[in-house]
Order: sequence, then structure tokens, then C-alpha cells
Amino acid sequence: MVYTLILFVSRKTGISLQTFKHHWESNHVPLLKSLVGRDFPLSHTRHYIDRDLDNPESPARVLFGQPRDFTFDAVAVFTFIDKSHWERFYNKAREPEVAKILLEDDEKFQDREKLRGVFVGDTKATGKDGGEAGWRFVGNF
Repeated sequence: MVYTLILFVSRKTGISLQTFKHHWESNHVPLLKSLVGRDFPLSHTRHYIDRDLDNPESPARVLFGQPRDFTFDAVAVFTFIDKSHWERFYNKAREPEVAKILLEDDEKFQDREKLRGVFVGDTKATGKDGGEAGWRFVGNF
């Protein structure tokens, strides 16, 4: 069974949604990949909360709940082969020099005090024709 971590990430005060997204995509993900190498997750998917990009204070476009319930700007889903894969990734990311580099980069675009994360258990997916779609990954293992 895959091992999945979901992070709820908020942008740093004073930066635009565009800057937040651009830094994460263009700087942070490539940096993380270069630092952890083969222990990078099978997939690292970023889902950005739908907001008016021209208005930095715009509320989330909400279907259920209230805009105030969505204080984060993105949801990141990290999928690992198993818990052992997660542990290798985490241990590599926590090596002192690697952790220092990642923290310095985090502070450029995200609010670390608002960061939240949770591990999820069994994952199921259903295709549009009703069958199980399975779980497909971007990388090899």
C-alpha cells in the first residue's frame, strides 16, 4: 500500500499568489528533487486553491463551508512507495545541510507557522465508467 502525506500550505505574508506558485514550481520543487535525489516521492502533486489571482486577499471559491475555513493557498500530496520510502525521504531532508537549504527556501514563499500535514491511509480511485482507476504515478520505482 502506498504511503501518502497531505500538506496544507499557506503563502508568506506580502507575496502574491502568482509569486507563491511560481516559486514553488520553478524553485522549490527542483531544489527538493536535487537534494533528496532517488528518495524523491513517486509523485508530488500541488493543488492551488482557486482564488482571484489579481486580488491577493480574495477568498477561496468555496462549494461547501465558508471562505474563512480555507486559510491555506495550496494542498500538496506526496505519494511514497511505502512508509520506508517516506522515512528515507524524510531522513535525507532532515540532514543538517539539506534541512538548512530547504528551510531557507521555504521562508521565501510559505508561512511555516501555518503549515499543516496529515498522513492518509488506504486510497481508492474510481474511473468515469465506474471501475477502479487504480493509482498511476509519474515516476519509476
